[in-house]
Amino acid sequence: MVTLVRAPFALAVIAVLAAAPALAKPPLDFQDPPPDPPVAGAIAPVGPGQFRGEGTVPERLTGVGAFQRLPGIDESPTVVVAMRADPVWKAATFDPVLTNACRLGDFASVPLNPMVVQFRVPGGGEGTGALQWIPPDRRHLLVDRRRLAAPGEAYYFEDASFPSCRVWVENLVRPRKLGANGTSLPPADPAALKKEKAMIKAWPQQ
Repeated sequence: MVTLVRAPFALAVIAVLAAAPALAKPPLDFQDPPPDPPVAGAIAPVGPGQFRGEGTVPERLTGVGAFQRLPGIDESPTVVVAMRADPVWKAATFDPVLTNACRLGDFASVPLNPMVVQFRVPGGGEGTGALQWIPPDRRHLLVDRRRLAAPGEAYYFEDASFPSCRVWVENLVRPRKLGANGTSLPPADPAALKKEKAMIKAWPQQ
C-alpha cells in the first residue's frame, strides 16, 4: 500500500526534473548584450584647458566662503558689499582667539551668509579673494556661543565652520589673548570638575 502511494510521487518528481533543462533554455528572441567599448572603465587623461586656472599657482583666498562647499541648498548669488584694493590684513587685525573659537565652532559666520567683501590686490597674488563679512548691525548672522563679540567690531571670516577657519577684526575694541593652555576655551572650573568626577564615581560598576 505504501509503494502504491509513493510511486505516483516519484513519477512526478522525475517528470519535473526531465522538464527542467527545457525550461532553462532562453527564449527564441534572446540576444547577448553588446560588449563594452575598449575604453570602458578607464580614466581619461585631462586635456589642456579643462580646468580653470590651469598652470597657475593657486592663491590663498580664492573662494567666496565656506558656504560654496555645502550642498546646493541655496543658489542665491553672493552680495559684494565692498571692494578693497588692499589685502585683508591691512583692513583688519588677525585675531588668534576668535580664530581658535571659530575652529572649535564657538564663533563663526552662519554658512549661508551672502555678505562678502572683495579684496582685489593689484596684480593678484596673496590676499586676492573674498571673505564673509559681519558688520556690527548684522549680529543675527553670527554664531557666538561664548559671547566673544564686542559692540562696534566687524568680522571677516575665511572658511567659516571649517578647521581652517581664520578671523580678522575691523575696528578692534578689545584685544584678546589665548589662555595659558593655548586655546580660547575658558579655564576649567575646579568645582565643576570635582562634581563631574563624583558623578562618574557614582556610576554602577560592571
